[in-house]
Amino acid sequence: MRLTQDFSRSRVETKYRLTADNVPSLLRRIPADEQEDYVVSTLYFDRPDGSLCRNALDHPLRCTKVRARQYRGSTWVWFEVKSREGRWTRKSRLRLRRSEASRLISGDGLSPRAALLVDGDDDLDVRAYFDEACRGELVPVGAVTAFRRSFVLNQDLVRITLDLDIAYHRPSASGPGMRGPLLRRESEPVLELKHRGRVSPRCLDLVSRLRPSNHSKFRTLVQSLSASDGERDHVDRL
Repeated sequence: MRLTQDFSRSRVETKYRLTADNVPSLLRRIPADEQEDYVVSTLYFDRPDGSLCRNALDHPLRCTKVRARQYRGSTWVWFEVKSREGRWTRKSRLRLRRSEASRLISGDGLSPRAALLVDGDDDLDVRAYFDEACRGELVPVGAVTAFRRSFVLNQDLVRITLDLDIAYHRPSASGPGMRGPLLRRESEPVLELKHRGRVSPRCLDLVSRLRPSNHSKFRTLVQSLSASDGERDHVDRL
């Protein structure tokens, strides 16, 4: 999948909310050099003590997300670590065959050597988290799916993603799949500018009428899981 390769592993991500009615006119205005549409499924992991989830809620500008990401039609699954420090995020990843990813997700055990390097560039951070997952020290906590429209603006060194039909799920309890029962659906699309710290005037004009947002799929997933568990506990006590 060509457009999933970002301009830079370290980048600034600026997010905006819009209504579904705004999408057609916005799409007509994006001056993209390349475009691709696909469905993406992301399974998030946490340690048994819940420390990654808690840190994402308590310190959203300084946190780490560990996830497995799958694109419909691809034979690969990406094991990714995404860390944020203030405005900047850094993403590093390893590549797994689907059969190996299924074993990792199911907790059946997997050799750390099963992961393949991306672009020949190793990263000690993602390797350390992957080793944890192989030892069963990271467990799936929930999944997020979305239909993504991705655009590359080569001149601006900007990648734009528009996520539609965002949905949050529990992890699958009956097998190695990415998602289980539905928790909730996002009410609005999310647009994101991924750039190197500076945005061109035409990109700024593109988002000038949109609402800036600090939306995080991982935080929303964690909050949805917490709310759902609270409702379930309340029902069980009746």
